[in-house]
Parts: sequence; structure tokens; C-alpha cells
Amino acid sequence: MISYAHILPLVVCFFILTSLRRFWICIGRFGALKEVSRRAPELIQSDLLAASAAIMPFVLALADWLQIVPPRATGPISSTLAVLISFACALGTSLLISRSEYRIAGSWAGTRESALRTLAALQIISAAELAYSLKFAGEFRTEAEHVLPREVNRADRNREGRK
Repeated sequence: MISYAHILPLVVCFFILTSLRRFWICIGRFGALKEVSRRAPELIQSDLLAASAAIMPFVLALADWLQIVPPRATGPISSTLAVLISFACALGTSLLISRSEYRIAGSWAGTRESALRTLAALQIISAAELAYSLKFAGEFRTEAEHVLPREVNRADRNREGRK
């Protein structure tokens, strides 16, 4: 009877895996998979970690229901222990994706919107970084124009004085 308790974490993890899969499919359809993985590597890493944690309840339920004996064990895994680990993995997966609730959508349309929002945010961040560096480069160039002629004149005077 305890092994039916696997159903709740399996349902939660199934929906999380489906949402993550849809998001990355949409990113791939936009042709921005390499760009997103290059510019936001923590995004893909956290999703891979969440997906691997979401797969564990399926493995544990299968091991519990089929009475599979783990390596170097004397008997099959305890049903209570398997259910507790399944709930822990489902909770861990939920915590891993808790910061990305805007990317987890219930439909393809919402997932496409989330993917577009992610790509737009990356573009905005790049534009802000570029604007800051151009502003900083402009200030540096202005300072260099004021400082450089004085130093050149000093260097020329020093050379003339040595001659």
C-alpha cells in the first residue's frame, strides 16, 4: 500500500520535466540554443540538475515496484525509504525551479512566451552592458586626449633637454 505514495511525486516530476522540455524545445525552435547556453550557462545547468533530480522518483518507483535489488545490497530497497527519497527528490526539483517559475508554463503558448521573454532579457542585458562599455570607453578616450598631449610635451622636452 505504501508504494502507491510514489504517485504524487511522479505526477509533480512529470509536469516539471514536461515544462522544462517544452521550454528548451521552444528555445531550439527560435534557433537560440547555443546563444542561451553561451550567455546564460547557469540556466541550462540548473535545468539539467532539476531534470536529473526529477528523474529519480521514476527510477525509485520502478525499483520499488519491481523489487530490484541494488548492487551490494542483501535485498530490495525498502518501500518507505523509496517513497521518502522520491518525495525529497520532488521537493528538491521544485526548489531548483522555484526561481524560474516564469519559464514554467502550462501550455505551448505560455512556453513560447517564456522563451521569448528569456531571449529578450538576454538582449536587454547585452545592450545595457554595451551602452555602459561605450560610455566608459568614451570617458576614457576623453581623459586620454587631455592627459596624453601634456605627457607627450613633457617627454619631448625631456628628450630635447638631454640632447
